[in-house]
Amino acid sequence: MFWRRRDDKIVSLLLDGWFRESSPLSKKKSIMVGSPGIGKSTLLCVMAFHLVFKHKRNVLRCKDQNAINIYEELIRQQGISNVWLLLDGFHYQDIPAGVRTFKMMATSQQVDLKSGERTDAYCCLFPCWSRKDLFSVEKLIYKFHRKGMIKRFYYSGGSVREFTLSTCTDIIDAINNAISSVNDVSNLLNNKSSILTGGLKVDRLRHTFVKNRRAISPLYSKEWWKPFIYRSCWEQVIDSEYAARCLSLRLRSDALFRIYAWAKNTGNNSLTGAVFEILLHRLAADKQLDLYIFEYVSPNESKPPAEEQIAPHHHKAGQVRLKKSAICSGTASNYMSHLTEWRDDKKCSYWFPACDKFPNIDSIVKLKSTSNKKGNVAYLQFTVAGQHSIDSNQLKEMNKIFYPDDLKNADDTEPPIYIAVCPDRISCKALRLDTKAEVLAARKVFQVFVGYYVENKRSIAADDQMNVLLKILPPTSSHHYVDGLGLSAYNQKKRQRPKW
Repeated sequence: MFWRRRDDKIVSLLLDGWFRESSPLSKKKSIMVGSPGIGKSTLLCVMAFHLVFKHKRNVLRCKDQNAINIYEELIRQQGISNVWLLLDGFHYQDIPAGVRTFKMMATSQQVDLKSGERTDAYCCLFPCWSRKDLFSVEKLIYKFHRKGMIKRFYYSGGSVREFTLSTCTDIIDAINNAISSVNDVSNLLNNKSSILTGGLKVDRLRHTFVKNRRAISPLYSKEWWKPFIYRSCWEQVIDSEYAARCLSLRLRSDALFRIYAWAKNTGNNSLTGAVFEILLHRLAADKQLDLYIFEYVSPNESKPPAEEQIAPHHHKAGQVRLKKSAICSGTASNYMSHLTEWRDDKKCSYWFPACDKFPNIDSIVKLKSTSNKKGNVAYLQFTVAGQHSIDSNQLKEMNKIFYPDDLKNADDTEPPIYIAVCPDRISCKALRLDTKAEVLAARKVFQVFVGYYVENKRSIAADDQMNVLLKILPPTSSHHYVDGLGLSAYNQKKRQRPKW
């Protein structure tokens, strides 16, 4: 059996409330809540054996209503104070009258204790599993290779039940089943109402963790046990990258940002990069994205201007305010005709591929010129890493569509530019593009910029759906951009936007 450090804390909290008179949890019923498939039932069984062998208690673990008769008989024989009842799997609001005198209960997250009930009961969070803990389980017990573990975690997130299923296909089926059952994605948002609403299918996607200590109020962080029992210290998130991609068209941009921020704070680099890309596609498609850019400076070149001097050097055409919708089409092996069609389409100003691994760029945006020449495009590469490669040859291939020789020779159109988009200004200043030779080769063709995004609050889609035209479904692969299920669940609606 694999034992996490946080399991130790939960056990200490439970025992402290049961056996230390001065504990603020003394004489209260313990309700252990958490996402499905993380080991709540296992821990309840461990506690049952501990109470029997260590503390010599008479313990009954009750999993269905048939055990009520056994409980009543044990009470007659031993007395109610001498029988410890541990409930497993009951919904709190549906507990039968005969077993409401339980000592401990393991259940889902749909528990809303009323003020009167809190005098004799408390909820305790059993957190979901971290990537580090899941990888340790696989390494010590299941003996999977690292690549296999990475792939499993991509689909499962922090559910140990899904992570340890026989095959990745089984994990995908389980997550797809949960996704297909989500009718109202607002139940996936991180707030009190979402914790208390929705069924188990929703809970299979929204995993609950204790917040990072830095994010917890000092009112609760000074005592180790408080973050486990106060909901304000809990954080719900979709930590399955596969689920996040599948739901990307249905989630609000603020929900995507929460996933991104959580992944960044917990060091989940793969999820951070994936959701950062999805978030920027979403903001761009719904006309909420402004980009601020300045020319890239290599490590061996002169230092960039000081903070207050950078703003005047922003590339004027690069302060991108999207005023038209987006299109998602093409793949890494089939994009020329799609990009040509988008180039000539006056209705859409933003393009991104219908696949996960498009070569060298993540999207393209049309820019307005600030000179007397015609505007052109910017190739956007989203990155959360400190270093990123640039491929000048691939970008030259793109120029065959957007800046062919005849257009270049006419000298009446601005050349395309390349922008590596980072989360913030600090990341921009720290970013290093590789290799030096590729950067120099790219600069012979167009200007190379780094930039950061600012969410534009002035224009929001009335229906809060992604304002994007979907030309084709993404191909099936081990790493999807968005799953066919996520796309089919999205219905295009008319936009009603304020005039500005």
